[in-house]
Amino acid sequence: MPTRGGCGLKVVEVLLTLALAGGAGPLSASDDQEKALRVESDPPGAHVIINGRDRGTTPFEWKLGQWAFDTRKSSVFSKHLSEPLTLQVTKDGYRTETLEITRGPFTWHSLNRQNSYDYWVISSPTYNVRLRPASRALTNADVIQLVKSGLEENLIIDKIQTSSCEFRTDTDDITDLHNAGVSAAVISAMLHAVPQDQSGPPTSIKPGKQ
Repeated sequence: MPTRGGCGLKVVEVLLTLALAGGAGPLSASDDQEKALRVESDPPGAHVIINGRDRGTTPFEWKLGQWAFDTRKSSVFSKHLSEPLTLQVTKDGYRTETLEITRGPFTWHSLNRQNSYDYWVISSPTYNVRLRPASRALTNADVIQLVKSGLEENLIIDKIQTSSCEFRTDTDDITDLHNAGVSAAVISAMLHAVPQDQSGPPTSIKPGKQ
């Protein structure tokens, strides 16, 4: 007849086996605690796009859970983000703002190292976005017009360096610029100008206070 001690030992063995496999174990309270990702914009009414999918407009709230923000994972069944998240905020008449909003990858391993997965966590629960008005890009024709207006060379270069630009700088284009009276210094500034989609600060999306 089995003793109580032997039965207890079997229970311990089963629990240990499950723990080693990472396949069981109660969820912590924090796993079920509701937590949301919030995005606000100035002006409001901007589209919130996450990994290419339009999720709604600002002010925006995506109810997830503490699990999406917590680096601690307890088992193979723990909820987790299996890919990084890229946030885009876009509105007509304004520049699209883009930011990677997750940290990772982190790796969870079971105790026996037979099970594992990579995961990411959201860096901040709130993001505040100040949208920047879209501006028309400076073109070759604009530069030629400035030159013909008699504007000083240094002012034209300053304009190039402080504007978003869409210059054509193939060999024929440079020849046309030269024939139109554009100086070598101005052409050099055009060659080194920042393209429109790369001009300005990297992003105006700022994490909110935790």
